[in-house]
Amino acid sequence: MQTNEFLNNVCEKIKYKPIRNEISEELKNHIEEQKEAFIQSGIEENVAEEKAIENMGSAEELGKKLNKIHRPKLDWKLVLLILILIAFGILVTIIRMKNEISLDYRYSRGTNMGNYILALGIGMILSTLIYFIDYRKMSKYPMLFYIIATLCFIMPYGIGGTLNGIRYLYVFSTLILPMVIAIPLYIIAFVGFIYNINKESKIKITTQSGKNININIIKIIVLSIISLHFVMTQSIATAFILGLVYMIISTIKLSKLEKKGKKYIAILWGIPLILFLSVILIYVASDFGKYIITILIDSFYPGIDSNGSGWGAMDRNEIIKSAKLFGEVEGIGLEYRPCFEQGEAWAFISILANYGWVVSLGMLLAIILFNVKLIKNAINIKEEYGKWLTIGISTMFILQSLFNVAMNLGFGIIANFNLPLVSYGLISLIMNMMSLALVLSVYRRKDINTYETKYEKVV
Repeated sequence: MQTNEFLNNVCEKIKYKPIRNEISEELKNHIEEQKEAFIQSGIEENVAEEKAIENMGSAEELGKKLNKIHRPKLDWKLVLLILILIAFGILVTIIRMKNEISLDYRYSRGTNMGNYILALGIGMILSTLIYFIDYRKMSKYPMLFYIIATLCFIMPYGIGGTLNGIRYLYVFSTLILPMVIAIPLYIIAFVGFIYNINKESKIKITTQSGKNININIIKIIVLSIISLHFVMTQSIATAFILGLVYMIISTIKLSKLEKKGKKYIAILWGIPLILFLSVILIYVASDFGKYIITILIDSFYPGIDSNGSGWGAMDRNEIIKSAKLFGEVEGIGLEYRPCFEQGEAWAFISILANYGWVVSLGMLLAIILFNVKLIKNAINIKEEYGKWLTIGISTMFILQSLFNVAMNLGFGIIANFNLPLVSYGLISLIMNMMSLALVLSVYRRKDINTYETKYEKVV
């Protein structure tokens, strides 16, 4: 049997066609190495090739084993947790609909289950398309993702028609796009920059001391600051989460350096902390500074200003005290409106007030398991770009969940922290599903992209 015939027989058993060429090339190299060893021992070339092929074993059996290893896999555990969280999101939608009808029509924004199901359907279609793409091709275009995200902020200022005297494109973009579309795109772009930091142009700046600075590092820092500026114009809370995602990804990258890694990490966290404290000191005497300080105080001591900005937290605390194991809190009325308004930041409290501690703690357990699964995926992915992508997206979800739950239970700052897949928001739901589809796409290929090490075990 000739080498090409053997390789064809093996590849016929491998159902995932995109991996066939890579496996064929790997097997061919292995056969050539063994063939060369036989030739050096004095065996003729034709005989050496046959013996090398014989040592590989049965082409059919080898093909079956390789097919089992390299077939795409769906992360059923993560999918199940996503569905569970979406189910809680449906409960939030039901609560929102009930309260808009029974409390006050003035707060109604057209909430209905039909819109939610429509958004869910759109999210499933787009997520399916993303799931089957080869995510590795995205690593070549980080700047494209960055530009698209930035356009979400700057385009409305130059274009857009009007509706009843309102520039609808401007309203749409300022209220929706930056918050739910631009953030994942910025994270994907940042991951791409980090992945390509030593693979793109290696132009360096030489300082007076003779040290070289990679120009790509300067580019990442500048673009990150610009993106945070745009996001901060819309939401300080969202900018805070995005900044933390940047910092965590950078810390993981720096931790892999053999030399001066700890020093760079200290600088990475030290400089922003100093700048943050400096900004607070500058604004502390201004109206903005007083506003931030008031929010911080009311988040943990709402009783000081119960008739002002602390009234939402007071209602939250009252619901936590009055909640039952099962069922609705007695006396829910207009006075608890902040906990139901929009169904976004207070989704956990909404479920607690309407269904009790058992259901809400069940949701909390699902959130914890969801975050743990994301962490495990980030650890287990071996392919470099896929690993960075999983880390970036997972960090975004974990931070949002952490700050939202802490805020709902009275342990965190009250701000615009939404609960992924649960908080009401149709476009947010779609973007969350698409982002998680990207994580599932990475997992789908986690064994395929590491076929070299798996192949050695098979042979």
